[in-house]
Amino acid sequence: MPKRRELTDFECEEIIGLHKGKHSYNEIKELLGRSKILTNRDNRQLIKIVKNNRSKTLEEITESFNTGLNISVSSSTVRRTLHQEGYSEHAAKKNLLFQRKIKKNDLVGVV
Repeated sequence: MPKRRELTDFECEEIIGLHKGKHSYNEIKELLGRSKILTNRDNRQLIKIVKNNRSKTLEEITESFNTGLNISVSSSTVRRTLHQEGYSEHAAKKNLLFQRKIKKNDLVGVV
């Protein structure tokens, strides 16, 4: 049994036509591939949810993300999107800003 379905005659002709039309392989892939369920705006909203509370579990993030959408997204889609955006499964620490103590030598020449 094949792992993928075979292309129909129409799909083959469409690919050949695009190739003859001087389209690159990447352009053909983008035109004929499966469309993504999340838009760039959805990705930004997901990142915002993660940044608001860094210790949420994946299920909590998915639940809060789905409440604001018209579509339902699985937890694997959320995990994949977060991984593509550079977030791993570990809770990220906030960068702690520190102030350097000002010494008398630092103030020389400053008036």
